[in-house]
Amino acid sequence: MKNKLVNCTWLIVNSSKLLGILLCAMSYLLFTIPAQAASLIISPPRIDLEGKPGDTLQQTIKVTNSGDKDITISAKVFDFIVQDNSGTPVRITTSASGRYLASPWFILSRADFTLAPQQTESIVAIIEIPSSALPGGHYAGVYFLPVVNTQLDSTGAVVTPEIGSLFGITIAGDIQYDALIKDFSVKNQVFEFGPIDFTAIIENQSDTHISPKSTITIHDTLGRQVAELPLEDVNIFPFTSRTLSGTWETVWGLGRYTATLSAAYGPSDLVASHTISFWIMPYRLLAAIGVILLVLLAIFISVRRHLLHRADHRDDEIDELKRKITEMENRQN
Repeated sequence: MKNKLVNCTWLIVNSSKLLGILLCAMSYLLFTIPAQAASLIISPPRIDLEGKPGDTLQQTIKVTNSGDKDITISAKVFDFIVQDNSGTPVRITTSASGRYLASPWFILSRADFTLAPQQTESIVAIIEIPSSALPGGHYAGVYFLPVVNTQLDSTGAVVTPEIGSLFGITIAGDIQYDALIKDFSVKNQVFEFGPIDFTAIIENQSDTHISPKSTITIHDTLGRQVAELPLEDVNIFPFTSRTLSGTWETVWGLGRYTATLSAAYGPSDLVASHTISFWIMPYRLLAAIGVILLVLLAIFISVRRHLLHRADHRDDEIDELKRKITEMENRQN
């Protein structure tokens, strides 16, 4: 019975070791593959172009292999749109791109090529704008799909995520520009101290993307400008919104303040603006100062009363002394 127990214990211990070895092997396979995956650098990552129907545009894209292995790359062009408040591009099909269609206009100088470690290759994108192109924004991306040759699986390849250059092409014509500030706010209406964080949402209602120059101007109770905060310049896709944030790095303040967000956009510098107000009221500090003032006032009143009481007492003593002097004079007479 004792031998059976020993054998069972040995089996459990060795099974645990075997399980640990298997888990380590799985962890190695899972976490070392991305480390050996291709590393590409694309320049420039975002490109804004302008043209007219019938024009031919040209743009060079540089692709660099920053890894330590050869990479075979396939370049493809896809249309994209933006749907969230962070400006994240979403790849779509040609049929779903609608009026923002641009991918059929692209011709790439090279579609497939291999990069040695630390090698940079230039790809030329030729954009032939059709005469029927609608005025406004059109959007496509040149995506690069690398494949890293390894010996980690039977196929000998590990596919890595796509990266690329995003093109925003504005076609000249009757373009309507409009934008509005959907929200501009602070976390609280009353602050004890700074800093003050601002959040804004700007919606683009134009026919093309815009990159508004946004600034927050802050005035104090007396109307004096106390700060001007430039916000990040971002591209806003047509009929989408972007969320911006800024911080007024102040500590002290007192009273009511106004903050005005101004966003200039479009070729003629149209401006969307919105104003809010907030208070900075260091109530605990004010309460402490109030208590100190009350204590000082109480001490002042107490001292004053004491001095007045002493003055009254001295007057009584003087009167008593005068009375005694008068009595002595009367006795002498």
